[in-house]
Amino acid sequence: MYAQIAESIRRDIDSARVQVGARLPGSRSMAVALGVSRTVVLMAYEQLESEGYLDSRSGSGTYVGTRPVGASAGETHAEEQIVAPGEPRLSRLARRAVLPALPEAQAPALQGDVIDLAQPRVGSDTRSIKAWKQNLMALLRRRNTPHFPELQGAIDLRKAVAGYLRVERAIEVDPDDILIVSGAQQARDLIARVLLDEGDSVVVEEPCHWSVRHTYEAMGARVVPCEVGPHGIDLDRHAAALDGVRLVNVAPSFQFPTGVVMPEERRRALLQWAYAHDACLVEDDFDCEHRFGVRTSPSLWSLDRYGRVIHLSSFARSMFPALQLGYMLVPRPLRERFLAIKWLADRGSISMQQHVLAACIASGQYLRDLRRIAHRLAPRHRALHDALRARLGSAMAVTDSVAGGSLFVHLPRLPRSATGALMAEAQARGVRIRSAERFHRMPPDHVTLVLSYAGESEASLKRAGAQLAEAYYAIDKEHRFAAENEGVE
Repeated sequence: MYAQIAESIRRDIDSARVQVGARLPGSRSMAVALGVSRTVVLMAYEQLESEGYLDSRSGSGTYVGTRPVGASAGETHAEEQIVAPGEPRLSRLARRAVLPALPEAQAPALQGDVIDLAQPRVGSDTRSIKAWKQNLMALLRRRNTPHFPELQGAIDLRKAVAGYLRVERAIEVDPDDILIVSGAQQARDLIARVLLDEGDSVVVEEPCHWSVRHTYEAMGARVVPCEVGPHGIDLDRHAAALDGVRLVNVAPSFQFPTGVVMPEERRRALLQWAYAHDACLVEDDFDCEHRFGVRTSPSLWSLDRYGRVIHLSSFARSMFPALQLGYMLVPRPLRERFLAIKWLADRGSISMQQHVLAACIASGQYLRDLRRIAHRLAPRHRALHDALRARLGSAMAVTDSVAGGSLFVHLPRLPRSATGALMAEAQARGVRIRSAERFHRMPPDHVTLVLSYAGESEASLKRAGAQLAEAYYAIDKEHRFAAENEGVE
């Protein structure tokens, strides 16, 4: 409201309806005339005074300034002679960077609620939220409440993370080797800035989350995709394309979207390759905490003897997505360089949340949350997998994932061109699904899906499996009919 009043007065002054030096009505009188509070009028007057339109004189009133903006004919004439410049020149990084595409618009289901298998969700436990609130209030009641973040991260959080990794992941790490970051994406950005120059080569898994590939491409790196097989990437298969590679980004404990877990012998071979080729490894540990039934192989960080592994993970999926915190394990020779680059980015991740999270980890709440989530995920995984397997059989192939909250589904009999039709048909039957195509740099010639089941009940997932199978057969029938007619013609 105050902005509208200021704009009205500004137009009156610019058009000379109100002359230079004229006295404006007092704030109380103006407020009564306009039917607003005096505070609104005072805010409008203060705004115009800051712009040079008004001059407030103590004990006298408010007057139109002697040199309001645009009053000088000479200045106006000079402005008219200026040719409007084009858009600002962008850096190479800005030209390469792109925002993620918005999710595809989804039509409403014909009946009932949509079962959403397109969005990766891990529901926050009410006990987790309660514990978070309690720890936050305890922190606010303390007299030594932190005001400014520490660049490397709060020491109590780094100690808590070191203890958690030692107990749960068998990773021996010193708190000084830990760098707290604002999520996995900031970690990857820092890695790219510290270790890569334009034109350097980076190996990424094929497929992988699109943000991994794009981060390195935006920095001007040459991205070399290496196909993920049943045991993860095999660099020997791609040896001809790996000359001069500086960095290899892998997710050995839970590869997204395939769900593959790299065995220990493949991890050791990867380390030997990195030593021999003077390369570094990025161990992306995101989302592997939600494991059910098995333990992972030793981490690359634990196997590394020469400081060539940078380990990263995030707390976002572990507790709730709004918690934008993660951590990196940085080899000591690189620690100072990472701190210097992070100082340029922010001065330290949000402080208050770090201390609350440290309290949650120290109390055991964080570990209890992880185990509850894993306990819920296992039967949901079985419900969706079994429902699809029972109806599709050999028409689909699924990686036997042991963590996360998603299934990577191949439908080899359905061509990739049918992806949109299958998504629309499934949506019409009340199931929202997501194509895996954007996670590939070189998509396969058939339909691939990533089905996120963490946010749905077992009953919903069984129903979703049946409905998705019906959608598949409907689209498959259409394509076979079209192919037969084309053959007749």
